Amino acid sequence: MSIHVRLRRQARWIVDQVRGLGIDSLALVVSAYHLVRVYLTVLRACDDGGLRVPMVPLPVAVAPDAPVPETGASGYDLVAGEVGRLLRYPDEGWIATPERLRSYLRWLWTEHLALLTGTGPVSASR
Repeated sequence: MSIHVRLRRQARWIVDQVRGLGIDSLALVVSAYHLVRVYLTVLRACDDGGLRVPMVPLPVAVAPDAPVPETGASGYDLVAGEVGRLLRYPDEGWIATPERLRSYLRWLWTEHLALLTGTGPVSASR
C-alpha cells in the first residue's frame, strides 16, 4: 500500500474520531517538512466527510537535518519530494485544492479568531 493511500486512510480515521468523539477542534502534530501535506490531506478528508472543525498546525520540534527513522533521509532531503506531491496531489484528489484551502482559512479566521490568536473567549462552534 502506498504512503498516500495510508495517509488518506489515516485522515479518514481522524474524521471518524473527531465526529464520533464530538471533538470541536484539533491540532495536527507532525514533522515540519510533512505538515503542509498532512494538513491538506486531513482538510480534504474533512471536506469530503462534511465535517468542518478548526485545525491548528503544530510542527514537531525535530532538527531538519536529523534522519527520519523510516528512510534515514533528513527533512531537508525530503522537501523536494513533498513539493512535488503538493503540486500533483490536488488534481489527483488526494489533498485539498488551493480553492478549498482558501475557503477553509476564510472560515477559520472569521469564526475562530480567538482560538488562533489567543485573544478573547474561545468558542469552537461549527
